[in-house]
Amino acid sequence: MVKHREDRGEPTSGLPLEALISLVQVWRRHWDEVGAIQRKLPRAARERLQDLNADVDTALAQTRHLFALEFPPETVSLLRTKFDDALAVIESLADRPAARGTSGRAAANRALEATRLAVNVRDIVTAGESLEMHLQPIVALHRPMRSPVGFEALARFRTTPYEPPNIWLERAGQAGLQHELELSCVRSALTLVDLLPASAYLAVNVSPETLVSPEFARIVAEAPADRLVVEVTEHAIVREYESLVNVIGGLREHGLRLAVDDAGAGFASFRHVLELSPEIIKLDTHLIRGIHQDRSREALVRSLVSFAADVGATLIAEGIESGEDLMTLCDAHVPYGQGYLFAQPGPAPTVLRRRRTAARAPRAGASSVRSA
Repeated sequence: MVKHREDRGEPTSGLPLEALISLVQVWRRHWDEVGAIQRKLPRAARERLQDLNADVDTALAQTRHLFALEFPPETVSLLRTKFDDALAVIESLADRPAARGTSGRAAANRALEATRLAVNVRDIVTAGESLEMHLQPIVALHRPMRSPVGFEALARFRTTPYEPPNIWLERAGQAGLQHELELSCVRSALTLVDLLPASAYLAVNVSPETLVSPEFARIVAEAPADRLVVEVTEHAIVREYESLVNVIGGLREHGLRLAVDDAGAGFASFRHVLELSPEIIKLDTHLIRGIHQDRSREALVRSLVSFAADVGATLIAEGIESGEDLMTLCDAHVPYGQGYLFAQPGPAPTVLRRRRTAARAPRAGASSVRSA
């Protein structure tokens, strides 16, 4: 570190953190590709690799001559400069606490944390193999073993250790990259449309900010809009309903439908439903789970069934996990639902194969569900 400062001098102004992010991304992709090549090597070659020294410093030292023979001098110089610039950013952040005390240390830690979040999220956005879209079927409750009416696309991030999608979306928001991450999820989800039964729709989740963006409009313009449903969570904050309503109106002209997710959760009340007039209202999991033991929640669901019928919306119950809850929902005339009772989310081939098998051999007890 000291030698580095003597060679380059004190940085007069810290470089943008994006420079450090970009450098880490490049090297992460490089080593991802190295790993992919190794996995395709013949067995004898892979076994020989197992005998090499696993120490990182030793391994890099052993490959110096290889790099020297394969990298042009200009590239070596450029990489060295990039690393020096990245170290300058890190050192400038590390030096601030000493000069500014506790407040400076906290600011530096926040800056480093923002950098880490941005690197992680950008890696997810740019490295397609880290993002996998799973499907969960949406079924008619009085005939749940029939072909699903739709499938919800749910993002899963193949990272070690595994972390749920809400964590990644939260990080993306903190790093200012939620819009980019959501668009990546939508693009990945739309590749699954052709795999679905012809009568089924695909539901994707986006925030209001992403829904009104020109990029989202361009993406869905290339997809069969009449087979798409966009779910906007009730928890999302909408600062300007008028612009959102206008954009939704344009998308509806092409056949796209809107769903308000998590209805009944209570955070945003039912303002989304009243302002956006969705074609689909999805009842929150916490309202549904255990409903057969709670008369208050059952009464609320029955009132929502009546409300949906009056405004011409379709009602879907989320989080159905027990036969008792299913019976209660059928008695309340809730038409559609999804949940672990019917299928867990999974990769598209697995879920679709499972549904075809279930349709040929219905599970015991399915016939006991009363018709709504």
